[in-house]
Amino acid sequence: MARGVKIACVVFLCSVCNTCVYSKVFSRSMHEISNIQKPSLNLYEQGILNRIKRAQNSNSSFTTDNVYNADNFHSQNSSVTTTEILLTESNEVYVHWSGLKNETVFVLTRQQRAGQVLSSTLWRSADAGATFTIVHFDQNILVNHLVTAPADRTKTVLSDLANRRLAVTSDSGATWSTVDIPFAPHRLLLHPRDAGLILGYDLRELKLYVSENFGRTWTLLQERVTERFFWAVPDVDLDMRTVHMEVQDPVGPVTYYACTVPTCEPLPINNTLGTIDFYSLVVEGDYIFVQKSTDDVTSFYVSYKRGPFRKAYLPTDMQALDYNVVESDDGQVFLAVDYEGGSANLYLSDITGQFFVLSQHNVVGLRYPGKFDVDLVQVEGLRGVYLVNKFEAPISDMALLSQRTYITHNKGGRWRLMDAPEETREQCAQPELCNLHLHLGFTNTYLSIPLVETTATAPGLLVAHGTTGAFLDIATSHVFVSRDAGLTWTPAPFHGNHFLSILDQGGVIAAISADSVPTNIVHISTSEGQTWVSQNFSETMLTVDGFVNEPGSRSLITSLFGHRSGAAGWSLMQLNYTALLERPCTEEDFELWTPKTSKQSSGQNCIMGESLEIERKKTTSNCYVGRDYLRKKSPKTCACAAEDFECDFGYEYGPDGTSCVASSWFNPDSLPEQICRHGKYNKSAGYRKVASSACSGGDVAAFLPVETDCPLLPPRGLLITTAKSCVQRGANVIFNLRQVSGSETETEYTWTFGSQVAPLKFRGLSEAASVTRAFSTAGRINVTVTAVNGKGRANATITITVEDEIRSILVEIPWGARTDTPSFFNVTVLGDDNHTDWNQENSLHFVWEFKNKVTGSIRQLTWQNVIQQQFQEPGQYTFTLNVYNSVSSVFYTQDMTVYDNAITVRIHFSEEINYYNSESLNIRQALAEILCHNLAQILGIRRTRIIMSVPPIQPAVGDITVLPPKSGNNEQETHQVVSSLLDQARQQFLAFPLFTRDDVVTIMDARILDLRTGSEAVATPPPEETTTPEKSLSSHVTHSLLAVYISVPVCLGALIAAAAMIIHYKRKLHSQKKYYPIVRHRSRIHHDSTCSCGEDDILGVEEIENDIVPDDDLQGLEPTLVILNEPVHSQNTNFIRNQRC
Repeated sequence: MARGVKIACVVFLCSVCNTCVYSKVFSRSMHEISNIQKPSLNLYEQGILNRIKRAQNSNSSFTTDNVYNADNFHSQNSSVTTTEILLTESNEVYVHWSGLKNETVFVLTRQQRAGQVLSSTLWRSADAGATFTIVHFDQNILVNHLVTAPADRTKTVLSDLANRRLAVTSDSGATWSTVDIPFAPHRLLLHPRDAGLILGYDLRELKLYVSENFGRTWTLLQERVTERFFWAVPDVDLDMRTVHMEVQDPVGPVTYYACTVPTCEPLPINNTLGTIDFYSLVVEGDYIFVQKSTDDVTSFYVSYKRGPFRKAYLPTDMQALDYNVVESDDGQVFLAVDYEGGSANLYLSDITGQFFVLSQHNVVGLRYPGKFDVDLVQVEGLRGVYLVNKFEAPISDMALLSQRTYITHNKGGRWRLMDAPEETREQCAQPELCNLHLHLGFTNTYLSIPLVETTATAPGLLVAHGTTGAFLDIATSHVFVSRDAGLTWTPAPFHGNHFLSILDQGGVIAAISADSVPTNIVHISTSEGQTWVSQNFSETMLTVDGFVNEPGSRSLITSLFGHRSGAAGWSLMQLNYTALLERPCTEEDFELWTPKTSKQSSGQNCIMGESLEIERKKTTSNCYVGRDYLRKKSPKTCACAAEDFECDFGYEYGPDGTSCVASSWFNPDSLPEQICRHGKYNKSAGYRKVASSACSGGDVAAFLPVETDCPLLPPRGLLITTAKSCVQRGANVIFNLRQVSGSETETEYTWTFGSQVAPLKFRGLSEAASVTRAFSTAGRINVTVTAVNGKGRANATITITVEDEIRSILVEIPWGARTDTPSFFNVTVLGDDNHTDWNQENSLHFVWEFKNKVTGSIRQLTWQNVIQQQFQEPGQYTFTLNVYNSVSSVFYTQDMTVYDNAITVRIHFSEEINYYNSESLNIRQALAEILCHNLAQILGIRRTRIIMSVPPIQPAVGDITVLPPKSGNNEQETHQVVSSLLDQARQQFLAFPLFTRDDVVTIMDARILDLRTGSEAVATPPPEETTTPEKSLSSHVTHSLLAVYISVPVCLGALIAAAAMIIHYKRKLHSQKKYYPIVRHRSRIHHDSTCSCGEDDILGVEEIENDIVPDDDLQGLEPTLVILNEPVHSQNTNFIRNQRC
């Protein structure tokens, strides 16, 4: 586009909000469409298109004002009223017309770079675009999205991602209020019936919020939601406050979920699907669609009228890559399927959306990153009329040049080519292959050719670009008009690509050049394309980038926007065509028109079982229809005929093109999900009635099914489903069984559940279709069903994983740590009966986070219960841990301190310590607490200055970290405390009993531990320097005499002290070793094997049993240690509440 800018014309239509949604499996949501990349082409196709574009730019015949037919083209003085405004410089412009019979127009200009809005300005017009004013807000707002409520077009909301803010209006923009909200509004979805209800989605947090007062307050509705969420469908969902959504489990699988706002109470849906493919949910009309994939198979499932999900069947063995629900009105589903190799087919369903037949093969498809579409256009205002483009050549480099356009009048049951206009037949090289072919989508995208224009307020009126000949000439483009739903066409008297607009309910057609060539000409027809006039809409030339009408195409005003050569900013014009028309239309200005399926049809002309008489304006009446005109339609029911039937599932049209015969791959006696009642079933005659046909009666016996005895057929296609592939041990699990084909009543079904539960046998599928079982042992379990009858047997197996629920966790963390040295964090996970044996591979996930004001947040995901962390900066840190598996989760948080100058000492014990299992968490916790408590008393320091941990290694050792003193306190320095500890340990003065008075353990040695290398040193740490060298030297010179005076009494005192110590140790030799006291109450044992809690932390805790029980012997007992604070529970996640410490 000119100047390298991106233009998006956004029109929000009240009447079509529910029908214009891009509802594709794996498709992107509507608000993302403008950001999707163009589809990819192979190099050959791209080369063709590049040559075409160069040819178009150099061919003078593509100028906008060349006259095609001088007899029908007139130029006159302009009677088009125009008003122009100049918008501020920006690289994006969005034009938004509020709604039907609402003359409010919003224009959003904004500067955007790399997906970020840098600035934005909102302009408002209250007179259909004649004048504009800038909207000012009470707070700064950078507009990302603009949405109008379908239920009330006077209500509009703007979203600001950067500031987490909304701007809302309830009077078409006359007044605005801004609201700060608790999330980033990446997407807003307004309710179709209740204007106050809005869903807000935070893409980064995967959280869905709801507002019940039009955005003023918000409530969290659900977490872990993908972008696929939908409001209830009117007249289908029982509760209009229902929200359908995809919910993603913490470990990845996605499930379908439905609940009601605002509390998200789950609905009792019959969901036997289990997990589904990410981003595959589509809710449209009577249907809910999802996709399920395995390693080599992709399947499509559908729920009809909110019933159970059933597998959809398509008549092909080709591997599908993607599905696109094109349309689901009138009780049938148009489904486009993209296959490997670049081919795409169009299928049509029965009324349930489950059984599909081929409607058209090899259709032209558009493949975007994450999106798939096809060249299919519905003629608005008439049921069952569609246009499609298909490749006639096999999918290859030459397929691009083999496109043809087909039309159907019975919703894809039968297709035919369209006749070329008589005025153009002489241009066809092969008269027998002279047809009209249209640019429907593929070429519109790549060559920027405007799309087909059709509107429900002008039934049967089509304005499109196309060519005549054997195939679509993608190097050429011309405007054609049809006023009889594509039966006949008239060429417009000008060449090239044009922006097209239908106004006044079909009373006016306007066309302006879209070839990026400056122009001031608008071509106008007031006779539905039969005659045209050209008018000047401006005195100076303008490069037009597009225009937009009032929703419903009922007015005579359009908004045109573009830019002038060399001018800054955008030009926005209002074009008013009222002066072209002389008067309002009266009854004499209308005629009755009956749609036909062919030029040769006679008698009663029926389309979709109805004969319609539709009122339309005469081509000779120069009058305007007006906004309030209601077009008369008089339907008459037709007798059913062959046109009201299509081939049934498994059948296709035979050589004559009219009768249906069984496909080569299909066995008529083995229909999927065949229903036998009392030994009888309705066997298809090869036909089924078009679901949306309104016909009645008629001579149709040859098309109806025949009641037939049910044959005994071998069971085929068994499928076991369950809601989740990972389940909790002891919980009831519902398994469902489906059978694709074969006899059901006479078949015996046997369920087996590994070796845990006895097999179950049933007679008949109805009895075996659903069973409930619970599993007592964790692990992977194969659940199998075997079906046997007199004709054969079939098997199906599903593997489920049974996991224990996480009851609680025991966390070992250093309450203090040292910078630039590794610190270890260990967690023990407790399940039912306090077991710690989690032998399921990768069943536990650990999310660790360390947060500091200076360093920010550091997050890690591991599958191990131990992590090593090294801190670069001292200070306060918040440690958080989330432990989860597929069935449960626990969250824990704790503050800790990191120091610069702490010292760690490793102590070695006598061999008596080996009596205890130092790999047991309970033992290590008890040892750490006893040592911590006693050593604090021995060393004469606060308990909070010691961090004591016992690593899970043999032989047992203890690591004591001595922390610095508090500033201002008269406490020993760190090196003094460590020196005292080393001295007493080396002399083996430190001995104490552990859990009884007989198990005395002695500290045999203590050494400085280098946490970086793990090496131990015997040297005493040097004292910390508190003065500079210069200051020390000065003190020595100045006060040398004073030092002499002081040294004499000090030396005398030292001699006296030495004598006293000699006497003391002589007495000690004659006595037993002295033991330091132990902790008297085991209730003081902390939840951590690290000791650093102060006296307040260990008082007032309930008494616990006297015996320390090894971890392996905890079956059936309550934990012997106080564990964790009560975990913080995340919403919508099942947790077990732990004891408060």
